[in-house]
Amino acid sequence: MRLSNTIGFSLAAAIAVQAGKIYHCSEPNTIALTFDDGPNDQTTPQLLDVLKANNIRATFFINGDNYIGNLEENEVGQEILRREHEEGHQIASHTWKHLIPDTKEGIKKSMDRLDDLIESVAGYRPKYFRAPLGDIGSETIEYFESLGYKVIQWDTDTNDWDYHDFKGLTEEEGKQKRVEMVKEFLTEEFSMNKESYLVLMHDVNSHTAEQIVPWIMENAPFDKYKFVTVAECLGDDKEGKNDTYNIHGNTGKGKSENTNSDEQSKDTPVSDNTQNQDQNQNNNENGTNLNNNVQNTETVTDDGDGNNLNKSGASKISLNLYVVGILLVSTLFMI
Repeated sequence: MRLSNTIGFSLAAAIAVQAGKIYHCSEPNTIALTFDDGPNDQTTPQLLDVLKANNIRATFFINGDNYIGNLEENEVGQEILRREHEEGHQIASHTWKHLIPDTKEGIKKSMDRLDDLIESVAGYRPKYFRAPLGDIGSETIEYFESLGYKVIQWDTDTNDWDYHDFKGLTEEEGKQKRVEMVKEFLTEEFSMNKESYLVLMHDVNSHTAEQIVPWIMENAPFDKYKFVTVAECLGDDKEGKNDTYNIHGNTGKGKSENTNSDEQSKDTPVSDNTQNQDQNQNNNENGTNLNNNVQNTETVTDDGDGNNLNKSGASKISLNLYVVGILLVSTLFMI
């Protein structure tokens, strides 16, 4: 009895450790460009033109109601999503209204609404999710994972959104300053020859679509890295390819396996969830990652250089094995 209880506890502990944000690609020599907060009827098509001209696939973490209003009622926005999918990009979830509801029932309802929309234009229900501002606590992560989502962060933050507060500069001058800062930052990042890059940007910014992404197309290390979607950089070659729309030739039909259960969606508060309404974000000291909202109860471990220590899915596995190993050793002493 004691042995079975300890083994059960070991397995539960391993599962608990597994819950977490994904900061890095697991596939080596990959670059995953990601864009949050869209679509925007002006800047997103411009960005898609640049990506198409360079045969690059990216990932769009979209909102259902943000810069161009409710996408359920916006045919232009739906057409942008359809184009994203038809041109080989991954469409992922970023909440309905740039806000995580504070109850499980609210989360389930809003995510189903966004998934329904994406399915109506792209033919599949996404399994990849990014929290607004990247601000999400451990209990909320566990709930999203129970619904079938992978919670995605980033390891390379351009801070392209941050151009309003440069003292003495107009908005346009601030954009130009940010563009130059991003160029300098990415030049340094690419010179480090890291195993992979998961890059955060925002397709709703004109300077991102018109200047930053074109610069990346001209200066990225194409000889060393392959540009892929987030799913592909994590070894998942099936996300978004189980429908009739996809350009890669798959003509299969049917919904994805992400059939979220209603059983866990009771009107239960998620204790560590935050209200992500404000898009004002703070830089860290070296600008490589955005700081979490001050209300966030989860602290990201930092190595002192601004690089998060949760390097890949492999680190989760090794930590799980470590926990199970310790608990099983303790079991031997208890027998």
